[in-house]
Amino acid sequence: MAKFGLNFLKPTERFNGNWSVLQDKSREWEKMYRERWSHDKVVRTTHGVNCTGSCSWKVFVKNGVITWEDQQIDYASCGPDMPELEPRGC
Repeated sequence: MAKFGLNFLKPTERFNGNWSVLQDKSREWEKMYRERWSHDKVVRTTHGVNCTGSCSWKVFVKNGVITWEDQQIDYASCGPDMPELEPRGC
């Protein structure tokens, strides 16, 4: 059975009282991470023809593709004696 160890770890320069480590790795992945929620436009819509409640959704679109959606919560109030109907969605 082979011995496993931490031989692949190498000491690095430390600073700030040994609380930080400098790395030379690429950080290109961070751009994708930051842009994952980016969008071109926001439209208001319902889910479909079978949605009997016609619940309102805020849909975020990027390059013509829906990237994510959020329930709208701006319906009119039912009054002080009734519970509110929001958020509502399929």
